[in-house]
Amino acid sequence: NGMAYYVPNPVQHRAHQSTARTILLCGANRIGKSTFGVMELCFHLTRNYPSWFPASRRFKRPIKAAISVTRYANIQSVVEPKIKQFLPRDYYRIRRNERYMSRIECTEGSFVAVLTLEMDDSAYESADWDLVWEDEPQDQRKREGLIRGLIDRRGQELITFTPLTEAWMKTELIDKADGKRIQCFFAQMRDNKFDISGNPILSEDSIQEFEAALPDEIREIRVEGQFFTLRGRVYKEF
Repeated sequence: NGMAYYVPNPVQHRAHQSTARTILLCGANRIGKSTFGVMELCFHLTRNYPSWFPASRRFKRPIKAAISVTRYANIQSVVEPKIKQFLPRDYYRIRRNERYMSRIECTEGSFVAVLTLEMDDSAYESADWDLVWEDEPQDQRKREGLIRGLIDRRGQELITFTPLTEAWMKTELIDKADGKRIQCFFAQMRDNKFDISGNPILSEDSIQEFEAALPDEIREIRVEGQFFTLRGRVYKEF
């Protein structure tokens, strides 16, 4: 039960406390984006919320949720290990489509469908959701199918990503963030050096070693979390 030991870093903590319908955690590598998304999912599935979690976003019943990741391989390498790390083991079971996790079923009735951008667009339609979590940059058409499913239940949307691709997310989400309907939280790698209790997470030496291995324009994205469309390095005149 890793939930009992979770302590967020300062940016994760602020994002957890947002009351917006769409919450974006956008930034560098290794800032805890996927951990934030999994913990939001675990809070809602178990309805075991920390005292600082906003009352307006708490569920009081079983929920229907969806996770969208970029590739099947990300289910196996990112999502499933984190689910097993944090969600209480006696609380759920995993259903598989061939070898990949396709559904999480909780003992009290909640369930989570696991989708990937490698699926046909139709896989993102014809369902209604209480909660949608999109990990890494998303296809605009598929995201439209997911948020359509939030209408009936006035569901919540979480997006966690490093801004490497999908320029539409800048214009349609970040530029339209108003702090109420959409709220965006930006983080650099150094924002994940300590949690809110002061416990160390990433070391400065490790960050500097990673920086030294990257070209400047890539460092701006992967370490500083700048959106790639803002850099003005490619097609600058256009």
